[in-house]
Amino acid sequence: MSTLRFDQAVSSVSEILAESPLERTGDITIVRDSLGVLTVVLPDDAWADAAKRNTVAERLHDKLGIYSPGEKEVLLRQCDLIDLDDVIRSPDRVRLPDVANTWLVDRLLTNQDWLRKPLSSTPPLPTAVAFSIKGGVGRTTAFALWAWSLAREGKNIVLVDLDLEAPGVAGLLLDETRLPDYGLADWLVDALVEQPDEVLLKDCLVSCALADGTAGKIRVLPAFGAKTREYLNKLGRIYMPTFDSHSNRFVGLAERLMMLLEQLARLPDRPDAILLDARAGLHDIGSAAVTRLGAEVFLFTRNDSQSRQAYKQLFEHLCMAQSVTFGMPDDDLRWKLKMVGAQQKVSASSAASLREACYNLWSDTLYDDENSRPAGDDAPVAATFGRADDNAPHLPLAIQFDPRVGDFDLRNEAEQPDWRVIETAFGDFFAGATKRLFPDPVGALS
Repeated sequence: MSTLRFDQAVSSVSEILAESPLERTGDITIVRDSLGVLTVVLPDDAWADAAKRNTVAERLHDKLGIYSPGEKEVLLRQCDLIDLDDVIRSPDRVRLPDVANTWLVDRLLTNQDWLRKPLSSTPPLPTAVAFSIKGGVGRTTAFALWAWSLAREGKNIVLVDLDLEAPGVAGLLLDETRLPDYGLADWLVDALVEQPDEVLLKDCLVSCALADGTAGKIRVLPAFGAKTREYLNKLGRIYMPTFDSHSNRFVGLAERLMMLLEQLARLPDRPDAILLDARAGLHDIGSAAVTRLGAEVFLFTRNDSQSRQAYKQLFEHLCMAQSVTFGMPDDDLRWKLKMVGAQQKVSASSAASLREACYNLWSDTLYDDENSRPAGDDAPVAATFGRADDNAPHLPLAIQFDPRVGDFDLRNEAEQPDWRVIETAFGDFFAGATKRLFPDPVGALS
């Protein structure tokens, strides 16, 4: 007999339950532990006849093999659970696509936030996240220059380096002599045990000379500061969930980042917007920043097969997110997402090729499929977009490739690049991103 693979386990459970019609009302919940072992939880009224339950349990156990916890544990009723809320009301309980009345609770060690509900639909300050599935796409440079563009319009901006495992914002914008005393890693470690005070936050912020001479201000919150010590030891702790006895809930990285936004919003010199430069890849930082903060999220990509394949894995996963709902209501996560075409060749054919690639990617994954429309006459209709629809998440904001960008020295006022060069390469991105972050006009770019 061939060995059952991880990918086949959940569908095998669904097939066996479909072949053994349930005598029950209510939903089925499949719990998958950190090793991939499955337990099926049924309503209390399922198969009142114990012999029938035992027969199905035996079939599940035999079929699952190494992914079964044992014949007596593979099939349980809700009344058998020690903590019903931990399963039925778990923040990680998501509906399985294409399987009626069936839910999954996946016990992951990392990346748990991708499918959880946002902490807020609106962050305490206008907040934007730069995310990329792969590194080297110019994500940090684009956000630094966007901060400069917003400062030129009189905005007070805080740029936060969330790429904690490969920090880059400080090296791009700050001379080593201008680092603040501390950085984000210091703040997050203190947040593990208590709410950090405002004094520490101020010690993590420093004004950036790039905005000197503009009507606005840029402050940088780097990953670490001049007095930061034991950075790697701190990095190994900040992803840990902790239990807050006051609120009776677990507090993870996403919750602590929301605490940071709230504290920034209480500063006497309140910022107009927060720009978060998240790290590349399918990582806890990305999952917390992209899905939990209610931020505007810019998904940077190049027009290559590596990026498309990796984004496809993420988008297929996001289809099960609690914030993704058929019909795309106003609070749907997908309205917060926007593709950005990074380092794009300056040609109509290049722009059309990327637009088509992004449209196909979204149509194959995250856009509504009419065949998956919920039953009922009052069910919402599928949200559809044209290839060139400006409001569509898939339509990329363009950043043109310009070899001069790689030679920019943003730390040296005497060598700051000509704004006309920046606007030529980044103007489309600045305009589109600013419109999303500030729906009301902020004035034309100079």
